[in-house]
Order: sequence, then C-alpha cells, then structure tokens
Amino acid sequence: MAPNAALKASEDSEKSVLLFSNEEIRKKKSKARDAFIQVIIISIVYMLGYSPFITLMNLEVILNAEIGSFVMLCVFCGTLVSFGTAPIITRLIGAKGSVLFGWIVHAIFAAVHFSPVAEVLLPVGIFVGIGHAQAWVTQGVYVATLALEYASATGQPQESVMGLFSGIFFTINTFNGVWGNLVSSLVLIKPQDAMGNSSDLTENLTGLCGLEFCPWEDTSGTYIREPDELSVTIVLCAFIGLDLLAFFIALFFLKNVHPETGDSLHSAVDFCGTILKMCYEKNLAFLLLPFMWIGFEIQFMMTEFTTAFVSCEIGIEYNGWSMICFAGGTIVGSAITGRTLRYVGWPVMFAIATACNLACLAAMVFFAPSEQTIEFYLLIPVAWGLADSVWFCQMSAYIGHYFPQQKWPVYVTMRNFINVMYVILFGYTSFVCMDAKVYITISMVLLSLASFYTFEGRRKRKDAKELLKNGPTYLRIGKQ
Repeated sequence: MAPNAALKASEDSEKSVLLFSNEEIRKKKSKARDAFIQVIIISIVYMLGYSPFITLMNLEVILNAEIGSFVMLCVFCGTLVSFGTAPIITRLIGAKGSVLFGWIVHAIFAAVHFSPVAEVLLPVGIFVGIGHAQAWVTQGVYVATLALEYASATGQPQESVMGLFSGIFFTINTFNGVWGNLVSSLVLIKPQDAMGNSSDLTENLTGLCGLEFCPWEDTSGTYIREPDELSVTIVLCAFIGLDLLAFFIALFFLKNVHPETGDSLHSAVDFCGTILKMCYEKNLAFLLLPFMWIGFEIQFMMTEFTTAFVSCEIGIEYNGWSMICFAGGTIVGSAITGRTLRYVGWPVMFAIATACNLACLAAMVFFAPSEQTIEFYLLIPVAWGLADSVWFCQMSAYIGHYFPQQKWPVYVTMRNFINVMYVILFGYTSFVCMDAKVYITISMVLLSLASFYTFEGRRKRKDAKELLKNGPTYLRIGKQ
C-alpha cells in the first residue's frame, strides 16, 4: 500500500503543478492582452484630445496676429512649471487623473478663443501649459509601463516591445494632426472672390514669402488672411467636442497605472534631485539636446513652415492639408519604425531621420515653389513627418528602455526640455526672418545627432566596463 500511496501522491503533485502552470499561463496571457488593449485606448484618447491643441498651435499666429505668438509663449512657459507641479499633481490625482485634467484644460483653451483678448488668453495660457505638460508626461509613463507589463507577461525582449508599443501609440496618436486640421481646412476655405486679384498677389510672393518671409513685414500683398468670425466659432465648437469625447473615453475605459519604486518621489525637491543625479550618473545630460530638437522640429514645421510657405504663398485654407500630410508621414513612419527597430537599431534610425530633415531644409533653400508646384507644400511635410516619427516616437521608446525605473523623472525631463525649446522659439520667432531660421535648424539637427551618439557611445563603454567587472549577469534587460 505504501508504494501505491506514494505513487498517488506523486500523481496528485504533478497534476497540481500542471494546473498551477496552466493558471499562470492564463494570467500572463490575460495580462498581455490587457496591456495591449490599454495602449490602444490611451492612443485613441490622446489622438482625440490633442487634435484641437495641435491645430490651434498651427493657427494661433493667423487667428490672433498681434498676440498669437505670445499666447503660445505663455502656454509653454506654463509647461516648464511641471518640473515642480508634476510630482505634486501625480501624487494627488494619479496617472489617470492627470490624463483627465489634461483634457479639461485643453477644452478651456479652445473656449477662451471665443473672446480672444490678451487679458484672458495670456494668463489662461500659463494654466493650460501646466495641464498640457502633465498629460503628455503621463502618456510616456503609460506607454512605458504597459510595454514593461507586456514584456514581462510574454517574455519578449523589452527593447523590441518598447519600440512596438511606442510605434502603436504614435501611429494612432498622430492622427490628431488629421482631425483638427481637416475641420479647419474644410471650414476656413474662403470664396475665390475674397482673395482679390490673384495676379497682383503673385507678384509680391517671391519677395515676401518662403525663405524671404519676415514676421514684421506687411503681408497684405500675400495670401495671409484672417478667417471670418462664424468659421472660427464652428471650428472652436468642434475642438471642444473632441476634448470632451477624449475625456469621457478616458474616464470610462482607461485603467490607472501605478509608479515604480524609482517613480515614487515624495516632493518636488526629491524629483528634481533625481533628475540632476540621472544627468550626471547616467549621462542623461547628453540627451537634453535631442529632447530640445524634438520641440524645435515640431514647432518649425507647424508654425514656421506653414506661415512662411503655406499660408503666405497659397493661403490659410491649405494649412490644414499641409499638416495632414505631416501627420500622414508621422503615422507611416511610426508604423514602420515600430516594426523595424529590431533589425536596424536606434543609431541607424536617428541618422536616417537627420538625413530626411536635411533634405527638406535643402529643398526650402534651393527650390522656389509656387502655386503651380503645390506638391512642394505637401511632400515636405510628409518627409518631415517621417523624421518626426523617429525623433519623437523612438526617442520616447529609447528612454523608456534605458530608464525603466525612473519613468516619471525622465519623461518630465524630456517633455520640459521640449517645452524649453518651444519657449525659446516662440520668444524669438517674431524677430528673425525665415532664412536665418532655416540655417539655425540645420545646425540644431546636426548638434542633436552628435549629442545622441555621444550618449550612445558612453553608454556602450560603461556597459563594456561593467561586463568585464561583474560578468554577463550585469547586462540584464533595462540596465542603464
């Protein structure tokens, strides 16, 4: 009997292990499925919620010629406050609350444009900037957290999952450049007779638009026109509707995420101290210039190119179509880079993105577009969008991979240095001509690529030293 009892006990033990193993597999599959569904949800939420803000950023200088650039300056000055407010707001309302807070302030920003007076727009812009930065920082944390959960559940390499999830998010989210701009393009179309004598306008375009555009010049001899009040009202109502839709989708379908140990900071002082420590000990300082370049290249395309080339040379109604092409390039690029990362790696991707940027800038310098070459105003944004998909999407994945335990600090740093560049650009844009801006942009992209390669080289040397010192166990996934 004893041998039979032992055999039965052994069989029961094997069944228990098998059942336990099957249960663990089901849990992991469920966890992976939930993470994938959540990244789709947050992508849709941000696509809808950011669409109005992106379009207003594109149109602000046209809608409010005298104060438009100063309104955006106040918005991005407000975003810089998130260095101190991000840990406080996150501790009070959590990650999901931060997303909801972002859509509330975006709706407020659209609403105050019904009565666009400086006394209202400028102070509200600072408040909107705080909510805008909080929501965008939270996006990075959401995508990184969900990618880590998915990698843990499936056993896939963290690097490839981070790139895949960032690609999914930015592919869907980049449609925010479609909906708002589509609304503005359809509503802001002007009748042909409102444009005056086309031949008279064309004579002035060469000396006033494109590379020769200067913000202080009289643009009455160009296609730059302020839209009528009814059209603006319709656009603003549509924008508020998009923000509210994003708010309710997030409220009912988005799950909260919780910080890692390295994210759980108890004060703004601790938060800033962690950032400074990362800049010194983990070479984060070498990524600050690429962070700033992201803000530079987005603002350059959305405001400088659209004002100096598109609005000035062919009309404000084409702004939206041009930005839809920019979004299309970013969408295609995000989908491609998310899948090809494992084959080419980040260093090659950033080199290709730089080449795209330089090709576009060279076209602006050496090619003289006109109404007969409208493809120029559409193809340049497409190529720029392809580069943007690498700089913005893959840089987010890159830092999520190499700083997995410090997501909040590193994404706050990334977002704030993007916003620092916005502040600088909106501060000087009214005082610099387009030709100088193009040459500044060329210098900036080259310096950013060099800074990225410096970080990458120092990181690899550090890993090699640790490998020699501690053996292969050091190079585990996510180790910086």
